[in-house]
Amino acid sequence: MKTLMVTTVFTVVVATALQAEGTAIGYPTYEAALEALKKRNDTKVTVKLGWTIVKQRGENNFLVLWSFTPKGHYAHPAAVKRTVERDSSGNVYIQMAAICGAAKSSCDKLMQQFRQLNQNIKNDLKKK
Repeated sequence: MKTLMVTTVFTVVVATALQAEGTAIGYPTYEAALEALKKRNDTKVTVKLGWTIVKQRGENNFLVLWSFTPKGHYAHPAAVKRTVERDSSGNVYIQMAAICGAAKSSCDKLMQQFRQLNQNIKNDLKKK
């Protein structure tokens, strides 16, 4: 039986760091990230329940999932980048980074929801 390990790593950069170049998600702002990703040829952009979701293949063919909050969302503007990687042993890692321009408590709540989503992915992968 093959053992599957899933690790989640996360980082949150709150409003004060939004203007800094080279934030945790690689773009200085929510808007800059969304516009740049929409222009790329290696991304697929969809909108689900108001959320803009961008799928991208990263280095070494890793999957990168971007989630952008809709206007009116309690944590807007926020962008969450999750990179799903698998090592040569089959272990899966989810690296998560975000920028969030809302109040800290709203950003913390958003990140908790994404940690739960990551846990759901972990549980699904364990079943396979």
